[in-house]
Amino acid sequence: MLNGMIKVILMACAVAMLATVQAKPADHAKLSIHKNNIKVWTIQNSQNPVFLYKAETTYDTALEKAVSLILDVDHAVKWVPYMGSIKVLSRDDKKGEFLLYMVLDFPFPLKDRDLVVQGKMIKDAQGIITIKNKAVDKGYAKNPDYVRLTHYEGDWTFQKLAHNKIKVSTYGYANPEGSIPLTFVNMFVQQQPYQMLQKMKMELGKPSSIPALPEAVR
Repeated sequence: MLNGMIKVILMACAVAMLATVQAKPADHAKLSIHKNNIKVWTIQNSQNPVFLYKAETTYDTALEKAVSLILDVDHAVKWVPYMGSIKVLSRDDKKGEFLLYMVLDFPFPLKDRDLVVQGKMIKDAQGIITIKNKAVDKGYAKNPDYVRLTHYEGDWTFQKLAHNKIKVSTYGYANPEGSIPLTFVNMFVQQQPYQMLQKMKMELGKPSSIPALPEAVR
C-alpha cells in the first residue's frame, strides 16, 4: 500500500516527512548528523529560514521490500515519527498516482497539523524508483482542530546497489505554519529524518513477504 510519507512521508511532516528537491539554490549545506550509517544534511536557503533536509543511508534488503514499506499506509502509523493517522483518498497504480490525508501529532502545547499529499511514483531506465510528494490545498475538508499544512514537498529515492543492497535517500521541506519557534522547527528538521531512517531499518529487519509493487514501478 501507500508515505512520509511517505517523504511523509513524512512530518515535518510528520514537519519533516517534509522536504523538497525542487527548492531554490541553497546557500549553505551542512552535514548535521552522521552516525549509524545515516547522513543528514540541513540546507539553509537565503529566502527561507526553515531548513531543508537531505538524508540517506543503505540497507541490506531488497529494493521492493523498502518501497513496499513506504507505500504501506496502514502500517505507517506504527513506525513513521509523529504520524497520527493516514488514509488513502485515491490511488491509481497504473499511473502511479495517489492522494493521501495525514494528521501529524505535534508535542503539547502545539496544535496537531494535517495535510493532503499528492504523490507520484516513477521508475527510470536504470531501475531507480522515486516517490514525489507535495501538499495540495484540496481534497479533504479542513478541521478547526488542526493547522492545515499547504507548503510541503518531499521525495524518496530507492536505488539498487547489489543483491539485497540498496541506497535510500529522502529530501524535504515544509512550512509548519502557526507560531512555532524557528529554533525548534530547525532542530526537528534535523532529527526527524534520522529517526525515520533508523525506524525504517528496524522495520525492514523484520521477516515479511515482499508484495508486488504497483504497476507503475514494476
